[in-house]
Amino acid sequence: MRDRVRSLKRIVEVQRHLHSLEELKYARLKQSLDQCQSEQRELANALSGEDALHGLFTDVTVRRLKSLQQEETKLLPVMEAQARVLLAHSGRLRNSERLSEELAVELRRVEEREELEELLEARFALSGASSKQDA
Repeated sequence: MRDRVRSLKRIVEVQRHLHSLEELKYARLKQSLDQCQSEQRELANALSGEDALHGLFTDVTVRRLKSLQQEETKLLPVMEAQARVLLAHSGRLRNSERLSEELAVELRRVEEREELEELLEARFALSGASSKQDA
């Protein structure tokens, strides 16, 4: 039983590690998406602004804005898929933790039962010995 508890604890640690890796992947995707959207806003503001060099870089700015929009459309489904993967890992982690806790509780019950049996046996052995002396 103790081996099962140890192996479940290892499984929980592995699940935690995998979950943190998936969280990190999701955070990186979110950061890329936020950066892409931020740059799009800056470029859109630059296009709508009145600057002395505004006319010189309009075509380059428009091309960059389009490429950022394409990148965003590619990132959104990847990020949604990663969110689903993260959710699945979260469920596995919670399940592993629950199983580990249940097994630990069961192990404590078994140990307490064994300890109680030992105490009762010792008590009966003492009371049996004292009954013989009294007789």
